[in-house]
Amino acid sequence: METCGFFLAKKCERSQHALFQGGSECFLLVDWSVGNRVVRSQININKNRQAFMRKAKIVDTIGPATESLEGITSLVEAGMDVARLNRSHGTPEDHLKVYNNLRAAAKATGRNVAALVDLQGPKIRCGWFKKNADGEDKVQLTEGQEFVITTDDIEGDEHITSTTFKGLPGDCHAGDPILIDDGKVRLEVTKVEGNNVYTKVIVAGPVSSHKGINLPGVAVSLPALTEKDEADLRWAIRTGADIIAMSFVRFATDIDRAHEIMDEEGRRIPVVAKIEKPQALENLEEIVKAFDGIMVARGDMAVECPLEEVPLATKRCIELARQYAKPVIVATEVLGSMVNSPVPTRAEASDCANAVLDGADATMTSNETAVGKYPAVTVNTMSRISSFATEHGFDRIPELKNLDMSSTGAVSSAAVDLADKLNAKAIVAYTQTGSTVHRVSRERPATPIYGITNNEHTYHWLALSWGTESFLLDEDYHDKSRKDLMVFTDKILKDAGKVTDGDKIVVLSSAQGEHQPGRTDSIYVHTVGACD
Repeated sequence: METCGFFLAKKCERSQHALFQGGSECFLLVDWSVGNRVVRSQININKNRQAFMRKAKIVDTIGPATESLEGITSLVEAGMDVARLNRSHGTPEDHLKVYNNLRAAAKATGRNVAALVDLQGPKIRCGWFKKNADGEDKVQLTEGQEFVITTDDIEGDEHITSTTFKGLPGDCHAGDPILIDDGKVRLEVTKVEGNNVYTKVIVAGPVSSHKGINLPGVAVSLPALTEKDEADLRWAIRTGADIIAMSFVRFATDIDRAHEIMDEEGRRIPVVAKIEKPQALENLEEIVKAFDGIMVARGDMAVECPLEEVPLATKRCIELARQYAKPVIVATEVLGSMVNSPVPTRAEASDCANAVLDGADATMTSNETAVGKYPAVTVNTMSRISSFATEHGFDRIPELKNLDMSSTGAVSSAAVDLADKLNAKAIVAYTQTGSTVHRVSRERPATPIYGITNNEHTYHWLALSWGTESFLLDEDYHDKSRKDLMVFTDKILKDAGKVTDGDKIVVLSSAQGEHQPGRTDSIYVHTVGACD
């Protein structure tokens, strides 16, 4: 194995590791201290192999561990397809630097990477706490004590805290549960008086400033977008973001205000609904229809819903998203232990693989790449797990039933059947919005999918589509004759090394001269080179 390139060594509490890169080979050496012995592990990474095999995409959260140009480049090289900019943290100036670094890294590596801006949403939080004797803004709650949550602007202590949600007293009733810090602390409402919600501590624990508050089962009167969200959305549009993620979606109509703002700003961006509230699960099908994609945010979902319901809810989300040809991301703690470890737990490896085998378009990292010690190794690991699952478990990906079948959907489905019967080398879809590609992709064909567009944001949007590689053109193709379009297609794919003369491909497009977005009505079975 050639091992030229660079060597990086770094010490951590549990191990010393070194990353070697050279050519197409990359491997990580890890020395573990086990008692008085040192155990060496080697994690081999073949970058060419995983790029060839992987169908499911990877979404990575950018944070302090990866926000530099070098950090983002390492994630792109490891396999990142979509970069998540989390507006729950950092300033617009911070995220502008990340955005610029992302575009520079994608250009330098020649890879298509989308920018996803995740809006914070109407998250309910505690206010500030007074500093304790140790100088920390933290208190310790004990079981059985009374604890008050108020809408008054006060500094909290072990008896009371303020909250960011001014409507809390109006939404709570005696007997309602209140969870703090993702359920680590559990309260029960005893009474509501004026601006104060009185509770009894059921599960004790520490609480610090700005910890999240969840009200499982309570229909809270919060807007779909806060003032901060609206400002962040306008920033994202003006900056050039490709995808928006909306937090705490509850109803299909939650997208309406986002679309109003986009129309005011002059550009529509695909919006992904984060499914994490019980109301979202109750209204799931309507939400899937209304939004452009969904993210299964299992963290808050497991706080708001019974833990045992999350796995089946995740599967249902994937099934419905595929049915309506909407990309679906499975998120939260997929490889969570890799924040501090260069290898995942066996359960995490299985979780990642099972998300792919269930039919997810993408899996996502959060803290693993935002603040973790091994961000690039995490992405590489996710890529290898995903690749192996697809290669060896392809037949386990469920076939779709009860497809939402528009005319474009019927044409796309026919193209998949043709490609399979003809053993075609490629399915090529010319697209303005990405809709045709998503309808092909949802059937999870074994045949490679190539999306061709002259819309830059559609090009990036397709980075989230399962099994799809996209090409960005700088010229219009709508007025080309059938012969000219086939010659044009041959050149694109041959120049990229995807096909050779004599290969059969299936091409989807609109009729010559048709410029209406979202309308695909023509299928061509073409032999590469036949029109030269």
